[in-house]
Amino acid sequence: MKFASAFYLLFILFWFEPTSAQSTFYDINTIQEIHITFNQTNWDYQMDTAKAGSEGYILAAQVVVNGVAYDSVGVKYKGNSSYSANRAKNPLHINLDYIHNNARYQGYTDFKLGNGYTDPSMIREVLSYKIARNYMHAPLCNFARVYINGNYHGIYSNSESINKDFCSNHFYSSDNALVKCNPVQVGGTNLPNISFLGNDSTLYYNKYEMKSDYGWKDLINLADSLANHAANIQTSLDVDRALWMLAFNNVLVNLDSYTGSFTQNYYLYKDDNARFNCILWDLNMSFGSFSMTGTGQPLSLTGLQQMSPMLHSTNAARPLIKQLLANSQYSKMYIAHMRTLNNQNFLNGTYQTIAVALMATISNSVQTDPNYLYTYTQFQNSLTANLTAGMGVPGIVNLMGPRSAYLSNTSQFTQVPPAISNVSAGPLTVTLNDTVWVTANITNLIKAELGNRDNRSKIFIKTPMFDDGLHHDSNAGDNIYGGYFIATSAKHEYYVFAENSVAGMFSPERAEYEFYEININIITASIGQVMLNEFLAVNQNDQMDEAGAHEDWIELYNTTAAPVSLFGLYLTDDATNKTKFAFPESAIIQPNSFLTIWADGDTSALSVHCNFKLASGGEEILISDAAGSVFDSISFGPQLPDVSMGRCVNGTGPFVTTLATTFNAANNCPATLAEVQQIALNIFVFPNPASNVVTLATNDNKTVQADLINLNGQLVATTNFDNDKALFEVKNLANGIYLCHSKDANGTILHSGKIIVAH
Repeated sequence: MKFASAFYLLFILFWFEPTSAQSTFYDINTIQEIHITFNQTNWDYQMDTAKAGSEGYILAAQVVVNGVAYDSVGVKYKGNSSYSANRAKNPLHINLDYIHNNARYQGYTDFKLGNGYTDPSMIREVLSYKIARNYMHAPLCNFARVYINGNYHGIYSNSESINKDFCSNHFYSSDNALVKCNPVQVGGTNLPNISFLGNDSTLYYNKYEMKSDYGWKDLINLADSLANHAANIQTSLDVDRALWMLAFNNVLVNLDSYTGSFTQNYYLYKDDNARFNCILWDLNMSFGSFSMTGTGQPLSLTGLQQMSPMLHSTNAARPLIKQLLANSQYSKMYIAHMRTLNNQNFLNGTYQTIAVALMATISNSVQTDPNYLYTYTQFQNSLTANLTAGMGVPGIVNLMGPRSAYLSNTSQFTQVPPAISNVSAGPLTVTLNDTVWVTANITNLIKAELGNRDNRSKIFIKTPMFDDGLHHDSNAGDNIYGGYFIATSAKHEYYVFAENSVAGMFSPERAEYEFYEININIITASIGQVMLNEFLAVNQNDQMDEAGAHEDWIELYNTTAAPVSLFGLYLTDDATNKTKFAFPESAIIQPNSFLTIWADGDTSALSVHCNFKLASGGEEILISDAAGSVFDSISFGPQLPDVSMGRCVNGTGPFVTTLATTFNAANNCPATLAEVQQIALNIFVFPNPASNVVTLATNDNKTVQADLINLNGQLVATTNFDNDKALFEVKNLANGIYLCHSKDANGTILHSGKIIVAH
């Protein structure tokens, strides 16, 4: 049986860019203008001095980005071989928030500007990143004209920084280990090649730069896994992303990278799936302008054109390549990715069309650049003419024309992979918890796998596909293969991979970065169907998230008798920014049930985490839709540790201070007047109800203080224990129920209960 899928199957050409990436600042067809003003007359000397020392910033009085002015901006020189104290035009790193923490231009705090070293075309970096972004997470990049103290200083490549914002946008978290794989001093034994050197972190310091607050242990564990537990490396490393990076480096002859002699210029970020992700960086020397592989003399032009697709496959000094390619399936995936890169960019000449357009965009800026590293004639001829000075720089077309033809005729590329066609999913209407069957016509294979996930931040789960007539695959042996997954989310993403003894094939070919989608028929909650139900703004000793941290949380309640999806709705703590946090596809609340969101300023693949925290001093929480219609909201004042506020009755009543937090469960609402005379274990109160003075008594010698809180979460009285007794004067308090906390000398809450005031 085959399923029609025209209305349910979407072909995703590439991942959706984050909102900030839609800004014009990285529009590849426009040139940005950046004006830097230094008050220091010897600014170049100061920048050289800083570069020679700790590479610190010097302060620019003003930086103007496309007409928007920023004062007190950090500027420094960057780069290794691309920098020289004797060079007028050096690479720049501009940090807008160096002094002013909130300084951003279209969402970006800092950006990296390249000077075109070893690139007479000036387009290598921009072109390379543009190609890369079709297959993997990579920085945005275009061009910028830079002016210093009013004078045109030159045309630069303008690259997005790999920082917390980048990680949050691409990997849905930002507080985990982020490693820049560049050594302190390039060369020698300082190779950031993920070799396992032992458990002493100091052995790694000179080879990597830790960009996060922690991460050395994580990096060591990755190196250990690669060296000693390679069979399970997929639990520590996103293997597919690593293979895409390695395939890119090889096809584009990008040797100032992990694949070259210094094994550098990439980042590693550990996501919330506990897997490291490889991220390309610093591509100005791609397309063969750096020619050293680390296994002998620099490659000649012919050597670059005919560089083996299996370079370093047996080299112990390149464990990422050696260990991955030793796995038969990973090796087939790697060649499949190389074949896709070659077919979609080089064999068909697409790269040359883009290159010509990029050079036309910057031609005038190059011609008038007073500090251009090459002549304008060299720029004009850079696609087809080889630069022979220094190590030599091949013309991009001179390199890639013969290289793409060479790769196509290698033994690896001429192996015939499986053929995959007619991928579809069904049934036509899929509801929550239904079985979704995926079928495909596949020939020339040994086995096929279906990759599926219900949230973009999660790992693809791989399951086998069969041609046995038992998996909605029509008849046994008819080359129609079937596999399935259970619909657990408002949207699922999937792909197919098939392999035979010699080659592999993906559908879509850019998987896992590209995928198919199927929408699940589930009701998106409307006004009145989902409500704010409880929140805890100061979590010291309450529930812990999956990382073992005590984080603030917000609980929602489904008021209906059917499951509802939150996909398409938003949560915020700022009424002026109602779309601050978008619920993921997998955010579903079961009938008359609860969903709790961790408010910790992060996101996660394991549970729902929103990108803001709650303020202990009070603020607001809103849930709304894309049109800005508010479904529910609460404004609250100062909060106490481990004391939540919740609706009583659940989902419909007013917010009051609860007797105890009830994470993902019905609220523990204040009791009636007739209940409890005893506040909590070993704490006694009398009289209760009271109209004048309340006496507290305890036999717990740890208790030193008690706080009285009203139902709005406000502290109304504090008293200290003396000889196991304490007094509260309540004669001036309004009638009602009050929460009482007893505490030890450290302020830790020991017991909780309530006092009833009735005059």
